[in-house]
Amino acid sequence: MKHVLNILFSNRTSGILLIVFAIAMAAATFIENDYGTETAKALVYNAKWFEILILLLTFNFIGNITKYNLFSWQKAPVFLFHLAFIIIILGSGITRYRGYEALMTIKEDTASNRMISIDSYLQLEMGNGSINKNFSSDPIFMSELGFNNIHEDYDFENKNIKVNLKKYIPRAHYNLKDTTQGATYIHIVIADSDERKDFYIKKGTRETIYGIPIAFESQHKSKKDIFITKKNDTWSASFPKSTNYFSMILNKASFYPKDSLVPLQFKALSEINNTPIVFNQISENKYLEIISKEKDPEIKNPEAAITISLESGKETKEITLFGGPGYMNPYRTLFINGIHINLRYGSKPIKLPFSIFLKDFILERYPGSNSPSAFYSNVEIQEKHRIFDYTIFMNNVLNHSGYRFFQSAYLPDESGTILSVNHDYWGTFTTYFGYALLALGMLLSLCWKSSHFGLTLKLLN
Repeated sequence: MKHVLNILFSNRTSGILLIVFAIAMAAATFIENDYGTETAKALVYNAKWFEILILLLTFNFIGNITKYNLFSWQKAPVFLFHLAFIIIILGSGITRYRGYEALMTIKEDTASNRMISIDSYLQLEMGNGSINKNFSSDPIFMSELGFNNIHEDYDFENKNIKVNLKKYIPRAHYNLKDTTQGATYIHIVIADSDERKDFYIKKGTRETIYGIPIAFESQHKSKKDIFITKKNDTWSASFPKSTNYFSMILNKASFYPKDSLVPLQFKALSEINNTPIVFNQISENKYLEIISKEKDPEIKNPEAAITISLESGKETKEITLFGGPGYMNPYRTLFINGIHINLRYGSKPIKLPFSIFLKDFILERYPGSNSPSAFYSNVEIQEKHRIFDYTIFMNNVLNHSGYRFFQSAYLPDESGTILSVNHDYWGTFTTYFGYALLALGMLLSLCWKSSHFGLTLKLLN
């Protein structure tokens, strides 16, 4: 044991660990530049091996303090150096396990206390008809270079559900391929925040999309479903309530009557549950696959997908979830072992203990140009016992109740602001305190009598 400690606390080990640390940081920088922040987090910053490396460095610094008796007054600068690194590592640990970052979007003349996480999570809602429970995984970081894992275990009403990753698809995109003995799919398009979302429902199945239940010739349909089937060689649909539509082909408006099987209007826009939806087309003899699109430098945060398997009792099912950092897609649904499960992969909603009201968003441009020079958010902080105003801009951060709000971006139509939120008071405080000790140690090393600089000055005098 003593021999092991001597190796762990040796100067040679210190040098090796610091070299490995430097190489890891350099590699992470190149990985982030080529493959994105999430891949860098998955392979380096949030990887277990990197945490072990940091832990070994911490033990090495602590051991060196005792081994070389750095508690003495003569060695105060060196002691401060070691103590500073230990405190900085402690601060990074607090940030890693307790802190988080999020984004908050607010439109003018509206208040919000809701933000979405920067990191991705696997979120599940489980129910059996009488009891419902919500579950969320630890943050999930996926790498384009591989080495991805998701292993989760959940217990619901004495039933165990195992979740495992089968496949990760970066820049995910649906692709229908022709085949002689393929399946039939209905292509549905949803407009979400001015973004197009494509969905494909296989014949004989039932899906819930944005809270809209759709049964495509499925035996498990309910009265609340939009039921689509073939009648007299014509694709028809029955809607649970009267639904208006505008046909882009016929250039006219009409409606689907309630609980009546009528011809389905393709490429017609309807609004169901406040969601714009288009039944685009039905394709037969197709094989549906999810592929990775080519990298597009114009798209900074492309949507990804994960295929996971769920095992409970004697049943095993697979499901593919689109999402990733910054995406909060609607839940997808499956039934397994008598459990109704809603699943989602991506950012999760986080509530603030107070609200922020956006009074005014100001965007300034360079003279004679459309390029923005600065933008400001005039906000009102609303909580139970007080209300106060604040202006957030690039170098003016709002600090309130342990949260830091930064001016990050704005909505494309300039109708609101996007704030970056950091919740890491103790991690930030601890790390900055470590930096202060490190600066003090550097300063003392220049004038301390027992330091190399001090001895050199003594010889010169």
